[in-house]
Amino acid sequence: MTSELRDADTRWPGRRRFTRVGRVIPVAVVQIVGTLVASRWSGGPADGTGPPWARHSAGGAAFDPIVLGPLAVALLVAGVVALPFRYRWPLSVLAVTLATTIGYALVVSPRGPFVAALTMAIANAWFRGNRVPVYLAAGIAQVVLPTADTLTGRASFPTVTTMTLCLAWLTATIAITELVRVRVARVAEARRARAAADRARADDERVRIARELHDSVAHSMSLINLQAGVALHLGNALPEQTRDSLTNIRDSSRQALVELRTILGVLRSVDGEPGSSERNPTPGLDRVPDLVERARAAGIDIGLKVRGDLGSVGGIVDRNAFRIVQESVTNVMKHVPEHTARVLVEVGAELVEVTVSDVPGAPDAHLGARATSGGVGHSGNGIIGMRERATAVGGTLRAGPTPEGGWTVLARLPVGDRPSDIDQSGATP
Repeated sequence: MTSELRDADTRWPGRRRFTRVGRVIPVAVVQIVGTLVASRWSGGPADGTGPPWARHSAGGAAFDPIVLGPLAVALLVAGVVALPFRYRWPLSVLAVTLATTIGYALVVSPRGPFVAALTMAIANAWFRGNRVPVYLAAGIAQVVLPTADTLTGRASFPTVTTMTLCLAWLTATIAITELVRVRVARVAEARRARAAADRARADDERVRIARELHDSVAHSMSLINLQAGVALHLGNALPEQTRDSLTNIRDSSRQALVELRTILGVLRSVDGEPGSSERNPTPGLDRVPDLVERARAAGIDIGLKVRGDLGSVGGIVDRNAFRIVQESVTNVMKHVPEHTARVLVEVGAELVEVTVSDVPGAPDAHLGARATSGGVGHSGNGIIGMRERATAVGGTLRAGPTPEGGWTVLARLPVGDRPSDIDQSGATP
């Protein structure tokens, strides 16, 4: 429950300032103004029918008006001034308001709502679970406040009415605060339950989408893999280049099937046993050399240069960086007539830079020329997906033509994951 209060304060700083100061204003008015007015009032009729705080004794003699001195006013104000700090130091504020309230009762004969600040301090401490300190403060108040006049010689003994009023005030304060606390806790629990239900529904939907994707795409990939394998088995007389292409198709489709199973397994643990040989880790930058080799086997003229340790990058940054390289190489295959590209991966202490560019020289040869005009999926989803992957980890991505006539994709990603990040490796590629 207190965590809910802290979360609310963090989300809305204006609300925090209001709860610290704004809610103290009515208490200050009640305590200071109300007590000043009550002190200047001489009480009701002499027959004792006035309010209890205006009668000196059960006999009905009314109090004379009291002029509050500087010390009494200072004690009234000090109790209110401490209240804005009640969230950070609830027990200290409780101790200060208890001391100022008792001090006021000992300085002058107490009248009026001089306990307003102490009421808020007790409620605040109880609301935050400080049961024992509240019981201790309530016990001290119950003993001292009704007997203040007796302790200072202003009255011979405390009245039963005064003792009863003090006990009723303390009991009502604690009881009402407990009711509010229970209500707030129930509301917070209901909010958490709704959030958990929303997360469960979102998880179920992600699993359903992943399962549908796996079932549809995996079927086609399996057929491709099977047919490529059959062609290799029966086509002994095929040209070497054709056999190499079929081998690359078979291996690429098998790798795609493994990755599909891995992605589905992230969302649904029943897809294979942990540690199974079919469940390879989600690809990261350490798989870039393999990606480049497969692209070369497919006939793409591609070069790779690596600076730094590819294995030092982890988490979603590692995966998204690999996917950016993969999508860029795919764009080379789709949109660069000469199928030439260069890949540069630089791993620094705080930043990972991925640069994929084509070799200038061929007309309109670039990685994304048609992507931005509807060439990739007829909607530019390739570059959009790469940019989403970069921004998901707090990085940036630029894609555009170079002065030499080529096209470059440059991604800068921070090393390491942010704690608040959610794995978005399933973003639109």
